Amino acid sequence: MATLPYLLWLTGREGLRPETAAALLRRFGTAEDFADEKEFELLQLPGRLCRSLADKSLAGAEHILADCDRLGIFLVTCQDAAYPERLRQLHDYPLVLYGKGKLPRFDEELAIAMVGSRKASPYAQMMGEKLAFQMAG
Repeated sequence: MATLPYLLWLTGREGLRPETAAALLRRFGTAEDFADEKEFELLQLPGRLCRSLADKSLAGAEHILADCDRLGIFLVTCQDAAYPERLRQLHDYPLVLYGKGKLPRFDEELAIAMVGSRKASPYAQMMGEKLAFQMAG
């Protein structure tokens, strides 16, 4: 579970697109093994992203973990055995899944997921809630 804070750190990098996050993880193996800024430049990553990846502070990740503990939210990472194989097949698979309640058997059941913006507008939040309610019914 030591890799969890590092995966949360990676998902919180400003300017990092999901497909780039997955590619970086494939290249370096784990988020802990990320190289320095010079290697990021060799990979031709944008300057803003290089600066974001150079910030190795885990404070944001620790804050997320504390919030998840407080709110009863579980996390499944792409490196966990419970991570859905169907998602792992995607080019831009999410590195971390968040959930509440019982952990479903993702690969054995029909599943629908909603993915949205971290900074959704009030209208988007309302429509997301409405859509989720309709799909669950």
